Parts: sequence; C-alpha cells; structure tokens
Amino acid sequence: MNRIENFVQNNRPSTPNRSGFGLLNGHRQTHISGNPGEYALATGSRAVHRLKILDSVYGSGTRALLQRAGLKRGMRVADFGCGVGIVSRVIAIMIGPRGSVLGIDNSESQIEQASLQAEADRLRNATFIAADATQTGLPRGSFDMVYCRFLLLHLPDPEAALREMAALLKPGGTLVCEDGDLAAAGSVPLSALNAFAELFGQLGPLRGVDYSISRRLYHLVVQEGLKNVNVQIHQPAIANGAPKSLLELSVAEAGDAFVGAGLIDEPTLESPLRNMRQANEDPNVLALMPPMTQVWGMKAA
Repeated sequence: MNRIENFVQNNRPSTPNRSGFGLLNGHRQTHISGNPGEYALATGSRAVHRLKILDSVYGSGTRALLQRAGLKRGMRVADFGCGVGIVSRVIAIMIGPRGSVLGIDNSESQIEQASLQAEADRLRNATFIAADATQTGLPRGSFDMVYCRFLLLHLPDPEAALREMAALLKPGGTLVCEDGDLAAAGSVPLSALNAFAELFGQLGPLRGVDYSISRRLYHLVVQEGLKNVNVQIHQPAIANGAPKSLLELSVAEAGDAFVGAGLIDEPTLESPLRNMRQANEDPNVLALMPPMTQVWGMKAA
C-alpha cells in the first residue's frame, strides 16, 4: 500500500510533520514539471464556478481592504491577474462611472469571460486586455491604484510583476496585493481536505513557483521602495455551505497538473476527491482555507 492509499483510508499523517497525503510511489521528483509558471488550474468558462466560490470565501475581506487602502470614486485602477473579472467588476462599481478599471490577465479565455460578464452587467467603465503581468506594455505612471489577488504565487518571477505594477502607478498611487499560502490550508480535525496543501505544496517547486508566497509578500512589496507599507493576515474557517468546497474544487481542477507531475495517478486521485467531498458534508470538520496576506503601500510622490 503506498502512502497516498494509506492517507485515503486513514486520513491521518503517515509521518509526524506531513499531512500524510504523500507522493506517488513514495519518491520526490526533482525536475521542473511542465513549463515554469504554467497555470495549474482551469481557465475561462471552466473556472467560473470555482472563482465564484473563491470570492465567496475572500470577497468580503477584499472589499474591506480596497476601502482601507483608499479606493475612491473616479480612480483609475489596474487589476492584475483579473481572471474572469470578479474583483474588476467590484472595483468598477466602487469607483463609479467616472472611474475606470482595466483587468489584465495572460489568458485569452479568462479575458473573454471577464468581458462577457462586464457587458452583461452593463459596466462600461471596466475593460480587459490579455497581457503578461511582468511586461504589460502599458504607459508608466498611469494608474491611481494597482491591485492583484492570488496572482503572484502562480508566477515564476513575482518580483518582475511587482516592479511592473509599481511602474504603472502614478506618484502617490497605491499598490494593493493579496496572496495566499496554499501549504497552510487544511482542516480541524485532520481530514482528506489536507490533501490540498500536500499536493500544492509539492507541485509548486516542480512548477518553479512559490505557492506560499504570502509568507514573504510584505518584504517583497517593501523591496519595491513603496512607503507606508501595511500588512494584515486572515484565514477563513468554514464549517458548512458551498464555500467549504473551495479546496476540493481546486484539487479537482489541478488534477491534470498533479498527474503530469507524477505526484499521483488519475485513478488514485478519485479517492481523495471523494473523501474531500465527504469532509465537506461533515459539519464537525472545520475547513481552514489558505491564509491570506494583504499588503498595501504608496508610491513616493
């Protein structure tokens, strides 16, 4: 019986310092799996449901953060890694018709979905473009605020993206970043939900990305020379309801990436997914979502 099967059956650690999910055949890969920074999750229409669930978990914290960071009506804002545009649309409403928000994502399918939804919501002050977060080609010093959520942990060079964001800010503009620590998610008591942290924690180094970037997010922002940098951290805990399914949905979407990296085979993956669904239905299992680090600071005038 391999360590994955052991976890599926027992839902308890096989070693004192691990969640027990383990690597396929008990060995660790040392090479980069796939293209460096290759996005492991679904995009476009296939991502809409999970991203709505994600916003139901983190959205209230994002809205409070934007207000705390000084988002005002009439501002010009860039939303990096906008995905299907959920936060972009929130910003569009908060800044009003005299403001504008530009959603930026490297995925054409994400941009297509974001544009369709903004059009359906009749938000004329929200537009979207496909561009590399590290080199957008946009005019320097042209935004009052630049924002991102769950972007930097997917990038092989997050520092380059932060430099680009800071360069796009006007003097006195505000950079706002939110990012998570996927390896710190789990449950109380320990359950199949801990497979999320185990799998993403192992996949990150193979993809050349840092799925725990939130641990160093504050210092990364400080290194960009911003002033009055603030930080706060929160971790949603969910006992029941649709938002509790976020960990399971993420593992299901990233299944091809886990299989391709040799962390697990496809038939074996179905067992932890089934056990994760059962844990979601158990109100005695408290799901701990990835801790979210929120950092914001001002560009020198």
